[in-house]
Amino acid sequence: MVLQAPVVYTKHTFQGYSGYLVTPDTAHELVVVRHSASVPPWTDPDVHLHERSEEYYLLLQGELRFLVAGSLVTLRPQEMLVVQPQVSHAIVGGVGPIEHFGFRAPAPSDRQTVGVIPAKLPPVSEEESRELRREWGYRIQVDDAGNRNCWLTGLGAARFHSPHFLLAYLDFPTEEEANAGLGTRHRLHLHARSWEYYVVLQGTKTLRIEDELVTMQPGEMVEVPPGVRHTLHSRQAPYRGLTFRVPILPDKVEF
Repeated sequence: MVLQAPVVYTKHTFQGYSGYLVTPDTAHELVVVRHSASVPPWTDPDVHLHERSEEYYLLLQGELRFLVAGSLVTLRPQEMLVVQPQVSHAIVGGVGPIEHFGFRAPAPSDRQTVGVIPAKLPPVSEEESRELRREWGYRIQVDDAGNRNCWLTGLGAARFHSPHFLLAYLDFPTEEEANAGLGTRHRLHLHARSWEYYVVLQGTKTLRIEDELVTMQPGEMVEVPPGVRHTLHSRQAPYRGLTFRVPILPDKVEF
């Protein structure tokens, strides 16, 4: 569901909406974004992999079970599963209702079926820590103190490596925390070739996009294309949301 806005940005509404927010046929083919809104758990039609794409599943409600590289992995609320390219995987059920975001970066048509879902699944491997790091990818507790309010996936100082997808999970319980650094850390800027996305889960966020103040409510995502000046104007706490950018390039210009 897309609400029309000036050409300098696009506002998407995902509250109560299940389906693509950023579709696979977008011109830049850098990211796909899906959202599910309180739907029953499901099972994929097959086991598959992506030749070049990383796949991200951020669960907000319910429980999902995945078959990843032959192992059964459970995802719980406020956790994100990251599956690397060339790794076989499938959703094989869960406990609903489910609300989740699905991201794929980059987003070419590179899906390959590699098998059928077995009739008998392996046992769930429960570790002492909910955080997993494996050759096939990661299971990340996004609301863990060390994973909030920083670049969670990406390069350099990011907590989890990704060459394609720069993402931060933001959680600010107070107005002071939500608006720290305004005018200093949050300066008007643009990205020469990158697309930036802002998602509001709780509270509100107001962006300055060129000469317009754009206020986002819970259940909204704003897409800012390359070459558009923008910055954070304010947040209303308690605030939770996401910021992500594709591709990962050193292309930020500040004003």
